[in-house]
Amino acid sequence: MPADVEVGVHLCYGDAGEKHFVEPADAANLTRFANAVQDAATRPLTWLHLPVPIERDDEACFASLTELRLGEGVELYRGLVRREDGAEGALRRAAAASRYVARFGVATECGIGRAPEGTTEDILRVHADVARGW
Repeated sequence: MPADVEVGVHLCYGDAGEKHFVEPADAANLTRFANAVQDAATRPLTWLHLPVPIERDDEACFASLTELRLGEGVELYRGLVRREDGAEGALRRAAAASRYVARFGVATECGIGRAPEGTTEDILRVHADVARGW
């Protein structure tokens, strides 16, 4: 891979039918794994993506993010956009996360490619609404 190609890592708990195989108790494992991935990377990472379960906007979910060691130039994206609860839910999760990590971008929990047919326009609209509200 050419050195000028950006490299990012999406960490996930799996997605079968848009559901986690395991619902995480908090972001501690994701934080530890994100730190380990960065430590082991043989080239600079551009971004990390960490999912956020739809029902989580509580302190326990986000507190471990204070232990996240982002390398220089590494952008953090939180997967907190969901079509089920739209911009309102994403903004609620973003506000909770912002108490523990100062700067991050927003994204869907596990991407758009696995979403049901015909939902892409709606999820892009939610992204735009979150960007305007954030």
